[in-house]
Amino acid sequence: MNFDSITLLSQVFGALAVFASLVFVGLQIRQQADATRAQTEQAIASNWMALGQLINESAEAFTSGLLSTSPTFAELSDPDRMRFLTSIFALFKHYENMFLQYKKGRIGQEDWDPWSNHLRMYFHQPGVQSWWALRKTAFSPLFRDFLDLTIAPTEPSPTALHQVAKAT
Repeated sequence: MNFDSITLLSQVFGALAVFASLVFVGLQIRQQADATRAQTEQAIASNWMALGQLINESAEAFTSGLLSTSPTFAELSDPDRMRFLTSIFALFKHYENMFLQYKKGRIGQEDWDPWSNHLRMYFHQPGVQSWWALRKTAFSPLFRDFLDLTIAPTEPSPTALHQVAKAT
């Protein structure tokens, strides 16, 4: 074996080693991305459970606020108005976080679509529209633009479902 052959062989082994290390790094990045997505999904589920409890504890005030057609929520008592405003702000901050995580690629399209639909069901309620006009600047411009361009979904709204359940 001459010097040229040894040089060629070492270059081939070097290229193979570089390729193997790139594959290894790629696998590590993929595993880390999967772990980040799993952590994001777990945080979303945990936050949703906490929000569900908050809304459930003030269900009447929340429902009345959703149905409100008064821009000042005048038909709600002061405590109920505060309960609704606090709950709806927390709910939409949760949605904003999900939206931003989706935009960053931490939530896949197949997971975002049902949440987006759920978000739009609430967003197009009269009370939320009144609240949004007062508080939209508390949210990121990207989220505001997204919401302002949405159309109501075709599924029954939360208040419509509440009215059906109440009637039976």
